[in-house]
Amino acid sequence: MIYAIIQAIAIFFVPWIIIKNHKFVITRWIGTVGTAYLLGIIVSLFIFLLKEIGLSFTINSDIGEISSHLAISIAIPLLLFSSNLSEAKKLSKTVLKSFFSLVISTIIVSAIAFYVYGRTLEFGGELSSMAVGLYTGGTPNLNAIGNIFGLDSTTIGVANLSDMIIGAVFYMFLLLLAKPLLSKVLKPSDNDKYLTAHSNVENTEILDENRFILTKVLVKRVFLSFMIALIGALIGIVIWVVLGSVDGRMNDYLVPSMMLTVTIGGIIFSFNKKIRSAKGMNLLGQYFILVFSFALASSLDFTRMQGLFNDILILYSIITVGVLFVHTFISRIMKLDVDCTIVTLTAGLYGPAFVPAITKQIKNDNLTVPGLITGSIGYAIGTFLGMLLGLIFIV
Repeated sequence: MIYAIIQAIAIFFVPWIIIKNHKFVITRWIGTVGTAYLLGIIVSLFIFLLKEIGLSFTINSDIGEISSHLAISIAIPLLLFSSNLSEAKKLSKTVLKSFFSLVISTIIVSAIAFYVYGRTLEFGGELSSMAVGLYTGGTPNLNAIGNIFGLDSTTIGVANLSDMIIGAVFYMFLLLLAKPLLSKVLKPSDNDKYLTAHSNVENTEILDENRFILTKVLVKRVFLSFMIALIGALIGIVIWVVLGSVDGRMNDYLVPSMMLTVTIGGIIFSFNKKIRSAKGMNLLGQYFILVFSFALASSLDFTRMQGLFNDILILYSIITVGVLFVHTFISRIMKLDVDCTIVTLTAGLYGPAFVPAITKQIKNDNLTVPGLITGSIGYAIGTFLGMLLGLIFIV
């Protein structure tokens, strides 16, 4: 009982420590999510080593699983609430075509990777569908799809870990080599109009805990997120009952229903200006993402990790490189400029938070807001795209 209480406290306390110290050298190097996974992996490794030397010590897997489900269910609506999806109507045809190119590239490459390599792997269909969500939206989409298809925490955790390793290497490529290389096959930026009207969209993913105040409004937003998740869970339970209340199968309906409901609810409420304008929602959303990440990583089973890690790392490496080539090829056919191609690629593969650094590096601040908007669109559609492709892969 004491261990369970300590575990529960750590799951919700460690992420806040990470946010408070997000300027620490390690956190700046691997990011807040990477730090949460690193600390979680250290916990898992410590428990694994204790077992290896014959000591009986285990953590409560139910606490980790429940905490991770709850955290991601609250995080997704909070992140979507603060995304100004209505601003998408201000994107120019150039940006829309470029983002469409990215989405199509991700679908094509993920499908080919699955049929050539992924279907030989355990959970290959699910992992390939998670890549679709990941590379059009972001980490929340990957985790939502993994939960929708009922993957265990170790598989989802290894998928996240593989993405972090590949993502770190590929992001350096985007910063240092992408523009010089892609400029050889794509036309230069000729000051295309990337927006049809002025937009006030800001990068809401900047972590500034010094300006964070837990107001009544924020508490209401968290409560709204929780209620949306609860409604999704109840829908799942109803479906389970209607289908016969088979023992041990309730989570097969509860979790997918909850993930879909929080995504749909988050999108719907993001169009409400009063809800969208609440300050601090993104920081809270990021906090719950860290709770999810730490809970997941601390539950990793090292006895299953090695084979999984190699397989998933190869699969996601193939998809990442493939998306780059296909997106560039389609952009060339549609005569899109190199800067727009790089920014939409970044928005899809990494999400809005990474866009400003890229636009600064390529010296085109005109693409910062379009990149933030397309990144938000990716959050909104990534889960649905991945789920639909997953249904095709798994059948």
